Amino acid sequence: MSTITAPALAPAGVTDGWTGDKPVLLAVSYLRVSTREQAERGGTDEGFSIPAQREANQRKADELGARIVHEFVDAGESARSADRDGLKEMLAFIAASRVQFCIVHKLDRLARNRADDVTIHQALLSAGVTLVSATESIDQTPSGMLVHGIMSSIAEFYSRNLATEVSKGLSQKIAQGGTPMRAPIGYLNVRKTDENGREIRTVEVDPERAPLIRWAFEHYAEGETSVTGLLRDLTARGLITVPTPKRPSKPLGKNTLYKLLGTRAPCIPVRTSPSWKRRCSIRCSRY
Repeated sequence: MSTITAPALAPAGVTDGWTGDKPVLLAVSYLRVSTREQAERGGTDEGFSIPAQREANQRKADELGARIVHEFVDAGESARSADRDGLKEMLAFIAASRVQFCIVHKLDRLARNRADDVTIHQALLSAGVTLVSATESIDQTPSGMLVHGIMSSIAEFYSRNLATEVSKGLSQKIAQGGTPMRAPIGYLNVRKTDENGREIRTVEVDPERAPLIRWAFEHYAEGETSVTGLLRDLTARGLITVPTPKRPSKPLGKNTLYKLLGTRAPCIPVRTSPSWKRRCSIRCSRY
């Protein structure tokens, strides 16, 4: 997701970059959060992090005596990949304009691997744009470039190490009978205590929703209804999602039902039939 705000920058050749006899320094601001939850935290359209980054970048622009003419936002986008709408729009804008600065809150907002950092930074340098961090001391001096390289390497290490630690933790949790994520509809996340008083989080069949999910699989396998018709029947039978602290219960959406019908369901026995195998991608271990 990307948004662009602030007054439009005049195209090259128009003397919008001057005030009286003094040139006006121009800048773009880039903001990013990694997850959709961060982007919506606090019940607002931008969460908490985006406005905080915006304020820090604006303060930095004021210190530089620059005016931010465009703002680019990637909300819910990981920096492990450079394939982000806001980033690509910003680089295209910079190449076609005459801004002097690209301001980010931290270098890891721009990239979290060394290769992308080098590519992005080279594109900025080719356009005559200086990369500025609102919270880190980087510039085009030898010492500033050294700090830039170190911070970029640290960001890549943090990203890779975090992925390794998360994978290790999830594997250990699964080995102990736990579940690494929210259970799909038809199951419930439950917490139990073992004989040593330790909490174990696992998954059990939902006695209220599992019969409806089983009915949905079997009814759809007969080949007499569409997904739209099946969804209508499930809603009429009272199937709703499990409520969470952030989201109340609600009927299933069509996309959710499509995904459900194409998901492995080893704990809900269903009837095997040729039409079932034709219409669904289910491969139930209890066939």
